[in-house]
Parts: sequence; structure tokens; C-alpha cells
Amino acid sequence: MNATARPADSLAGPLNRAIGVRDLAAFVHRRGDIHHRYEKATLAEEGIARQKEWQKQRGGGYRREFFVSGEWHGVEVAGRVDGWDSAAGVVEEIKTTRVDARALHEHQGHLNLAQLKLYAGMLALAGEAPKLLRLVYLHPDEPGELVLEEPADADELTAFVERTCAAYADWLGVVAARVARRDASLKALDFPYGEFRSHQHWLARRIYRAWRDEEHLLVDAPTGSGKTMAAAFPAFKALGEGEVDRLVVLTSRTTGQGAFERAFGDLADAGARVSTVTVTAKARICFNPELPCDPDLCQFARGYFDRMPAARDDLLARGAVDRAAVEEVARAHRVCPFELSVDAAAWSDAIVGDCNYVFDPVVRLARLQTPTFPRAAMLVDEAHRLGERVRDMLGATLSRGVVKDALKECSRSLEHAGAAAALPGLRSVDRALASLAREVFGAARGRVDAEREIEPPATLLRAIDRLLHDGSRGVELPHGGAAQDAWFGLTRLRLASEWAASAREAGDDTDFAWIARWQGRNLEVELVCAAPGAHIRTRLDDFHGSVRMSGSFRPQATYQQVQGFGEDAAAVKVPGRADGLGLLVVPDVSTYYRDRERTLPRLARLIRDVTQAHPGGYLVAFPSFSYAEQAHAAFAACLSQVDGMGPATRCQQRTMDLEERAAFIDWLGKVESADDARARVAFVVMGGVFAESVDYPPEALDGVIVVGPGLAPKSLGRDLVARAATARGFDGHAVGYRQEAMTRVVQAAGRVVRGPGDQGLVLLVDPRFTEASFTEFYPGHWQPQRIRAHDAGTHARSFWA
Repeated sequence: MNATARPADSLAGPLNRAIGVRDLAAFVHRRGDIHHRYEKATLAEEGIARQKEWQKQRGGGYRREFFVSGEWHGVEVAGRVDGWDSAAGVVEEIKTTRVDARALHEHQGHLNLAQLKLYAGMLALAGEAPKLLRLVYLHPDEPGELVLEEPADADELTAFVERTCAAYADWLGVVAARVARRDASLKALDFPYGEFRSHQHWLARRIYRAWRDEEHLLVDAPTGSGKTMAAAFPAFKALGEGEVDRLVVLTSRTTGQGAFERAFGDLADAGARVSTVTVTAKARICFNPELPCDPDLCQFARGYFDRMPAARDDLLARGAVDRAAVEEVARAHRVCPFELSVDAAAWSDAIVGDCNYVFDPVVRLARLQTPTFPRAAMLVDEAHRLGERVRDMLGATLSRGVVKDALKECSRSLEHAGAAAALPGLRSVDRALASLAREVFGAARGRVDAEREIEPPATLLRAIDRLLHDGSRGVELPHGGAAQDAWFGLTRLRLASEWAASAREAGDDTDFAWIARWQGRNLEVELVCAAPGAHIRTRLDDFHGSVRMSGSFRPQATYQQVQGFGEDAAAVKVPGRADGLGLLVVPDVSTYYRDRERTLPRLARLIRDVTQAHPGGYLVAFPSFSYAEQAHAAFAACLSQVDGMGPATRCQQRTMDLEERAAFIDWLGKVESADDARARVAFVVMGGVFAESVDYPPEALDGVIVVGPGLAPKSLGRDLVARAATARGFDGHAVGYRQEAMTRVVQAAGRVVRGPGDQGLVLLVDPRFTEASFTEFYPGHWQPQRIRAHDAGTHARSFWA
């Protein structure tokens, strides 16, 4: 039997008005602090068995998971009561937790009681007669319970339901009014730049249809084709026409986020009244990164839920919300900036964030998709990196050195309850790792580095299970220390092993593989995700259509396969502009590792000749920091032989903060005076922040010199990726090695010629750039010309003449 109630009053508007009891209670009634110890203290799946055991002693009239629903003030509410004894009139809400039950109740008992009262009130409104409210806290492994009871008054409970739904309906009314204003502005919105670029209008219409028809579309659009606005504009039009409820934009870098923030700003200037929120990584935006989320230590966690609603409203009223706006509002209201951004994003029209918020099972944000805005359209920018990123998210690595560091820290901190409790489990994990090293490498340990594929390490996983069994210990460890780092690493490895086991049970034997690696007298155990496509496809299927966009999607079939789609999946190619781009291939300078020292002087002379032929800004992109540093030194030596002032040079540092990166970009595009005819030459690393994603000012770059294809060294991990691709009928070496390398080449080359009227010169230096297995990754509009190194200066002068 189900209890239902349907009052006649309703809330006008297009919003989805359905909400679960738990979410309704949290939205209206949650107060107090954020606390790292209690935010995930209540368990679900693990507590089911303990809950059933508790409920066995109930009488025959007792119902488990009793469904109730109703509609009040236009809000449709539904949920399942943990326990309902109609004969005794007892309503039960049961929470299973490993933390101290009384402490948990002190922290969020008001929220649990609100949920219980809503269930009881809904029963009363459906004609039932609740007499007693019972809130029960259970431990999943230990006997005993904390039981809190209070009498039920039907009139008070029904009034509580009415007040709660009225409060939520009032909020929905505010949101509905904002959405109506948004839709009116978007229906009248014109393209903000006056006229579309070539192919931009066609691309915008195709992207609109993809979201309207719930397609998964791959867009191969070269750098400078205007694809950012070609996606942002139809997304806003789809919002205004009611085809989608929300846009979620995922990027892999902050530079990509900035491009969409600027596009959204331009659309707002053109009249779009849209609320957009950028979610910045917690580690980057936290005001107190050295502290845990503890209200006794952090003022921004203390009282967060008391002050959050006003802060959220303040933030949403600003329209376009970037990191700076989040930080400003968070400080003004004294709330956690990360949690504020997520709480505001849950009610915004568009969200910009990193790919891990959708694809990483550990940090995925469920609030990107809410009952109020269920049809979320997905846009993945820089999607050429998606396979690589998701492989990293689904894999995990454990170093014995990390475990030993955790053991040392815990042994020195026995007065710390969490450290003392973790010691036996950490020792067990360490013994399992030592045993695995002996089993796999035997007498070879200590003499040679090696890596081998292994079966799932059952003994190690059992030891990790025993250590992690009481999940609350992780938050009791010293914050930010070696033990807590090890705990989080062990947790991810255990979760990854469960994903791998599920894939194997589904028949996907090559999706995951285990590696044992002996390096520098230390054992590493790695779980490699070799084929992320099934996971990518599953997550994209959760959205109302998706658009994966990049300028580096050649050959398309390879990228479609890696991302979980067939060769015939929906895709479009936007023609690039050959005019304005000079592409020279220099095959007579080998950049193979064995040849680098020998060819370094010739490479330095080539860079000198090209940059002196036409002074301006140049990127010289290398496959590694060490190669870039060696070439930078050789270039400086080469310039010392030149009369007069040579080019100004800088080399990317291995670690650079955001201010240093911005200064580097500013320097590259800066001309001191009209009389300053010196070139500016930046030595950077392919795949890094200066060679991908960043949009340089139009005057910043005149040329890019790409030194070598940057193939990753041969490794067992990449061989396993190649094996998985081969098993699916694809070129394994292309997927495991060449795809990632050539993507970085194309991205680096794409930093020049980014708009109509632009001119730029690109040189590809290495004999492999003439081989078909590498040229298949070239964009369709590239027209390479093969030259010799000693003629590079002549060809450069001819291009600029």
C-alpha cells in the first residue's frame, strides 16, 4: 500500500517541481556547520544489512521502505519511509554510521528529524495516524543503537509539511521568474559579433540540433574557427527555446574555462540574462587549505548553512560568476567558497568546470544534474584530451614508499587516536606489498628497474579492505600529512579495483590491467585503465545530448573509439583556413633521443635563422623540460656569436604559479617600442599550459616551431592501452602512443593563425613528420612544404615578404 495526497493548488511555470523528501528537508531545514567528520558519515549500501537486522524484531504490521507521495503548494514530494508500523503508529527513520552517533546527532540531528517529520506528516495527510516518531542510529558492525523518540501530533506534522513545501515553492517561484526573464532575453538574442565567420553559422545550427535531438556529436573544428561562440550561442538559444534546462561546460584547463567565461560575458553584453557559475577546484579556491573542514578551526565552515542561502542569492544575482566573484561573495558572507560555488551552480543556467566533475567517480558532482533542471546539455571543450584524462581518473597507483611514510608518521603520533588506530592496518598493507615484491621480482630486486603485468593482487586488496573498513578513521588522521595522503591513495586504489572487477564481469577483460613496478628500490602497484570508452559513453548518456569539441580530432575514427563511440557516430568537420598559415616540415634534423646531443647545434641555428628573419613572438615547443632547457642553452650560445642584440628569450619553468604564467604570456606579446625589433622566443613544453588551450593576444605570436613529435617512452602501461585498442580492431600503437603525441603537436601549432587576417609560420622539425602514420593526424587544411634546415631562414623571409 502506498500513501498519497494531492491537494489542488499548484505552482505555475515550466520548472520540474518534483523533489525527494531527503532533498526537500536539506534545502529548507539544514542549518549549522560544514564538518569533514560528518559530511559523509551516514552509509547507504553498507548499512542495509544492519538495518534489516534491526527491523526483524518488528511486528507483523511493520512495513519497510513504505512509499509516500503528495503535492502541496505545487511541489511534488515523494520518498520511502524506513519503517512504518500502522498498528502502533510508529514512524522510523534509520541512519547507519561509523562515527559517534551522539556527535553525529548533535551535528545534523535537526536535519534527520526534519526528514522524519516530513514522512510522518505525509502519512497523516494521507489518512494514516502516526503517534510516535523514532530516530534510530545504528553501527554497521557493532551491536547496540541510539534511539530517540518523541510523540507525534498530527496537526503539527501536517502544518510542518505545508510550511516546508510553501518555503520551497516560494524559492521555485523566484527561480521560475528568473528563468522567464532569461528565456525572454534569449529568444531576442542576436549573435554578439554582428556577422558569423565562415562556417560558424552552419556549425552553430548543427550544435543546436544535437542538443535538441539528444545526440552525441563530435566537432572537429580547427583553432581560430570561432567554435567557442559557435557552441555558446546555440546553447543559450536552446535554453531560451526550452530545448534544454541547463548547459554544463567541461574543460581540462583554466585557460579553456576563461574562453567560455569571456564568451558568456560577450553574450551578456548582447542582452542575455543568464546565470553562469564557474566551479574552481577546492584545492585552488580554499581560503584555508592548511586546515580541515572543521568549524572549530575554519570560520568559513562554521555556520556555513546558516549564511549560505543569502550568499547563494547574492552570487546568482550577479549573472556571470567567475572565481573572483565567488571569492568576493564568500568572504563577504564568511562561507566556504568551493561549497558556495557548487550550491549556486545547482540553480544556475550554465556551469563551467573541470572534466573530473562528471567523469571521475570519486569527485563527481551530482548537483550538476538536479530534479529542477533534469535536461542538462553537455559540452566538452578540448575533448581531444578526454580519453587520456579519464584513463587517469579510473586508474590508480600505490607506492610502498608512501605507505612507509604513513607508518613513520603514525608511529611518531601515537597520542593521535586516528594514527594509533591506523597503524595495524598500515603494517598489514606494507607486509602485503613486501610479499608481492618478492613474488613478482624475486632476487632481481635492488639490481634493476622493471615492470610486469600481474593478476589482481588479492592479498594486498584484502589488507586494504581491512584498513579501510572503518571509513571514519581517514578523517581522524593528521590533516594533510603522509598518513592521510596514503589513506586517500589506498581508497582510490580500492575503488578502482572494484571498477575493474565490474568491467571484467561484464566481459571487458582488456579494459583494466594490473602492473607491478620496481623502481629505485621501491615497489609501485598500478591499476591501468586501458580502455575508458565504456565509462565515457555511460556518463555522456546521462545528459541531454553532448558536444565534444576540439581542433585535434584527426583521424576521427580513432578518437570516436577511444571515447566509446563507433566510426559511424555523429561527427562534423569544419574546414580550416589554409591562407595565412605557412607550414614547413624539416626532416633533416632528427630529434630521436639518441640524436639530440648531435643535432642540438643545428636546431639552435634553425631557431636563430627563423626568428631573425621576421622579429616577433615565437613559441618553440619541446617534448620535455630537459630538452627545452638544453635547447635554450644551445640557442643562447648560438646567439653569442651574432653581432648586435639578439632575440629576447625565456624558458618555461617546471613549476609556475598563475601569476608567473600570466607574466610569461604578457611578456611574449609585449613590444617595448616601435624601435624594438628584437624577436621574443619562448621555449615551452608540448602539452603544457603555454602550448595548449591558451588564446594568445593577436599580436603575441608570429610563429611556432615544434621540435619532434614527442612520443612517450615505451612502457608497459601504454602497451596495455595499445593491446586494448588492438583487441577492438584499431591500430594499437596509434592509440597507445601516436595519438596523444600528435594531438600535442597540432595543439601547439594551433596557437598561431587564430582568426581572419592572421598570419603565422609553423615549422615541424623531425623526419617522422613526413611519415603517413604521423601525417594522418594532420588537420585537413594543412599544406606542408618539405625543406632543409639550412634553408629555413630563406623560406621564413619569403613567407613574410
